[in-house]
Amino acid sequence: MQETMKSELPIYHHSVDWDGLFRRYPVPDVFDRTVFRWPLDRIRTLQNERFLEAVSAGWKNAFYRRRWSAAGLEPGDIRSIGDIVKLPTFSSEDIKTDQVENPPFGLIHGLSQPLRPGHPLKAQTSGGTTGRPRPTVFGPYEWEMNGITEARGLYIQGARPGDVMQIPSTCSLANLGWCVYKACHDYLGVLPLTTGSGVVTPSRRQMELAADWGTNMWVSFPEYMIQLAKVYREEFGRDVRELKTKFISSFLGPDTEGTLRRQIEELWGCPVYDNYGTNEMGLGAFECQHKSGLHFMEDCSYFEIVDTETGKPVPNGQIGNLVVTILHRRIPPIIRFNLRDLGRLVSEQPCACGGTFRRMDHFLGRSDDMIKLRGVNVYPMACLPAVQSDARTTGQWICVVDRHESGGVPRDDMVVRVEVRKDAGSRDGLKDHLERRLKSDLGVKVDVELVEEASLVEIANLGREGKPRRLLDRRFKKN
Repeated sequence: MQETMKSELPIYHHSVDWDGLFRRYPVPDVFDRTVFRWPLDRIRTLQNERFLEAVSAGWKNAFYRRRWSAAGLEPGDIRSIGDIVKLPTFSSEDIKTDQVENPPFGLIHGLSQPLRPGHPLKAQTSGGTTGRPRPTVFGPYEWEMNGITEARGLYIQGARPGDVMQIPSTCSLANLGWCVYKACHDYLGVLPLTTGSGVVTPSRRQMELAADWGTNMWVSFPEYMIQLAKVYREEFGRDVRELKTKFISSFLGPDTEGTLRRQIEELWGCPVYDNYGTNEMGLGAFECQHKSGLHFMEDCSYFEIVDTETGKPVPNGQIGNLVVTILHRRIPPIIRFNLRDLGRLVSEQPCACGGTFRRMDHFLGRSDDMIKLRGVNVYPMACLPAVQSDARTTGQWICVVDRHESGGVPRDDMVVRVEVRKDAGSRDGLKDHLERRLKSDLGVKVDVELVEEASLVEIANLGREGKPRRLLDRRFKKN
C-alpha cells in the first residue's frame, strides 16, 4: 500500500502563492528596474487599485466597520483613493484600547481563538517608546513583505550577493532585526550576522566578529555605530575605517543639517543612508545613494501628511503627522493609521537615481512628545542640530520637563542635558552657545545643563536595544 506523502500540517512554504506575491511586489533587482521607475500616474493608478482592495477588506473587519459606520460611511462611499480623507484616522491608542477590550490582539486583527488553526502566524510588538508595547500579528504574506521591503532599500543602497551584513539588533519581539535578517538571507544573497544588541553580544565581541568574518555592511542606530567605532579605537587601538565598510544603513532622525551623518561617515569612512519604518509596515521609506530625501515605498503604502491638530492635509513642504495606509496588509488591515511621527514631503519629482516615488525629509520627531512651553510647541528631537553643532558635545542629550508653581500659577520649564566629551578641553562658552542655538531652533528659551560623557546612557537608553529616549517628563509623575 502506497504511503500518503501529503502533510496536513500548516507548512509555511505552502501558505504563500510565491509567484503571485512576486508579481505584485517585485523582489529588489526587478523592483529597481520596473515599479521604482514607473511614471507617477501609473503608480497612482496602482495605488488606487490596491487602496480599494484594502477598503473592501476593512468593511469586513469589525474594528474598521464600527469606526467607519460611526463616521456616517457606508460601503460604496469610498470610490477612489481621492476619497481617502473621508475615512477617519486612528492611532496607536485606539489599537491599545481595542486590545484591552478584546484581548489579546483586538478586533483589528480579525483573528478568532484559537488563532486560525492551519495558518502560520508571527507575533511582534511595537518598541514601547510611547507606552506598553502593543502586539502586531503577521500572516505569511505580511511576514514576507517585511523582508521584501527591507531588501529593496538595502539593494538600492548597494547591497549585493556575497556581502556580509552585521545586525546589532536582536531578533526578538521587536521587528528590526527580523526585517534585516529576512532581507539579507531570503532576498539578497547577503550573509546576515545576527549578533543582536550590545546586551546580547558585547561591543568588543561585535568588533572582533566584524574583523574576523569580513563584515562590510551594518544596519543599526547612529548612537551605537559611534559607540562601536570608539570601542575599536580604545580597546583594539585600531581605526574602524580599516574594515573598509561598504555602507551603513541607519535611522538618523531629524539630522536636517547632516551633522550626525557626517560624524559617522568620517568615523567609518563610508556612506550612511537614512531609513524610516515602523512595526506595522517594515521599511516605509529609504534613501538612495543620492541622499536627496527618503523614497516612500509607494507600491506598498500610501502616505499622507496631516496637520497635528486638525488632521487635515497640509501643503507640500509643511511639517505634519505621517498617516499611512499599508496596501498589502490584511492581518491586520492598516488603513489611515496616524503614526504621530512628524514628516515633511520634500519632492514629487523624479530623483537623480531614476526613482519616481515621492520623497520625504528625515523623521522629525513624534508629535505626541510635543511639550508646550510658554505657548510654543517644542519637539525634543528638534534639539539634534543644536546639540550636534559643537564638536565638544558627544551629540547625546535628553530633555527634562518639570512643572513649578508661583503664586498658584503653573509654569513648565525644560532643561536640556547635554553630554560633553571627555577630551573636549575647555567648556568656555559652550553652555551659552547651546542655549542661543536652541532658542533659535525651538523658538523659546530653555536651559542647558552640561553633563559628563556617558552619564546619559541609562536615562536616555543609549547604545542599547531600541531608539534613544529624548524626553523625561516629570510634570505629572515621578520618572
